Amino acid sequence: MLANADGFTQTLWTSWLGAYKNFNRKGLTKDNQSIIFTMAGKEGSEIRHILDLGKLVIMTNTGEWVAEGGDTGIITPTQINLKQHSYNGCSTLFPLIVDNTALYVQFNGSIVRDLAFQNESDGYRGNDLTVYANHLFDGYSINDWSYQKTPHSVVWAVRDDGIVLGLTYIREQQIWAWHRHDTDGLFENTAAVSEQLEDAIYFVVKRTIDGVERRYIERLEERLVGDIKDSIFMDSALSYDGRNTSATTMTLSGGTTWDYTELLTLTASASFFAATDVGNAIHITGPNGEIIRFTIAGYTSPTVVTGNAQMTVPVSMRAVAFTSWAKAVDELLGLWHLEGKDVSVFADGFVVASPNNSSYVIVTVTDGAITLDKPYSVIHVGLPYLSDIETLDIDSSQSETMANKKIAIQAVHLQLEKSRGIWAGGREPVSSALDGLSELKARDEEGYEDPIDLVSGKVEIIIDGGWNSNGRVFIRQVDPVPLSVLAISPEGLIPLRR
Repeated sequence: MLANADGFTQTLWTSWLGAYKNFNRKGLTKDNQSIIFTMAGKEGSEIRHILDLGKLVIMTNTGEWVAEGGDTGIITPTQINLKQHSYNGCSTLFPLIVDNTALYVQFNGSIVRDLAFQNESDGYRGNDLTVYANHLFDGYSINDWSYQKTPHSVVWAVRDDGIVLGLTYIREQQIWAWHRHDTDGLFENTAAVSEQLEDAIYFVVKRTIDGVERRYIERLEERLVGDIKDSIFMDSALSYDGRNTSATTMTLSGGTTWDYTELLTLTASASFFAATDVGNAIHITGPNGEIIRFTIAGYTSPTVVTGNAQMTVPVSMRAVAFTSWAKAVDELLGLWHLEGKDVSVFADGFVVASPNNSSYVIVTVTDGAITLDKPYSVIHVGLPYLSDIETLDIDSSQSETMANKKIAIQAVHLQLEKSRGIWAGGREPVSSALDGLSELKARDEEGYEDPIDLVSGKVEIIIDGGWNSNGRVFIRQVDPVPLSVLAISPEGLIPLRR
């Protein structure tokens, strides 16, 4: 089916049944032959899109039509039966199909609606999905969008100012929730590509790097958190992974006391080392999960180096060949796409650099490279971002309003899933990224050399919310680590309900 040819903005053409390139019309009218029909309504309109939503839905700049067909719903040359179901009109941006529903941008470009068949009205109806988030759309329009079906059913929409708006949309549960995303640069385009078990979201991002305007194709990382070492929570990131995937083995030998002061020998079963590896390290994982961090102090040959372990080598790891090892480095090259930027660094499960957190050193990409405080085996480097949640005003629908009363929130209880590095307070910081916020102290029984465990369950953060009339809670993630908040419960001096 074709529509909106030059000079025929309201006309549609269909091909012969089973002959998709044959649009000829000749002889007697038969049900399987080509059809031509022109829409006629109160306004002159332009066909923008043609969709299959159980019936043929025709979307124009002035409204939404359905070709009902005959009693069986089949369209023939003599049974078309056009009916207009709504008068919203749509933009030229292609609609997205979510299950049996179409999501489309209204004619003015700043309202997103859905459209589906509703039994109660025996017609196609929909909702204004932006009605509760007008502040995200007033004065803006949507330039491009894509739909991520799995794992979370999210629409990603690129606004004309380079901001991305996400819409979590689950119609059967009556859920639609907007979230705003920005970056050090501007988003321009997006696409969803089905990859293995999920739909991957790609963006074209315009960034200014070292004074030059550049464009990159960037992919959203998987949100599911498995091994914390593999988690990436930063923009425009690249990773170094030194974990061994070959049959090459590493063997420690030459020890007497086998402690951290003794010079040991490390032998590879195949050529692996170079003279430039002095200062790097080999991390060997033993049968009980113990990790020996062997720092290379001297180069002997492509298969032999000398150095020191950070601890006394267990008996089970002495003179034994291991394939479970990783090469750790303290310098990364090839970061020209981040030249001149202060970057976040997440390595071996530790936050090494976080530009918005004064607890960490500032690491800046210079000549396409960074140098770290010590060698790490799995390293992620990218641009930092802040992730924020702010609750609405506290009020009650079952008693008199609390809008005219003073509230003092003194603590917040959070239900978390696989999270670390949470900050909370009574308001958004002003003078710095963490001004007025309190941190959840999450380190518990982990070893000094082990990363902080992820928290799942209830936690409490003591905050200074002060006295105000809203009782809001502000939560921020400033470091490149995961945070999933399932529930928020404020505690403090709140007027009693009557």
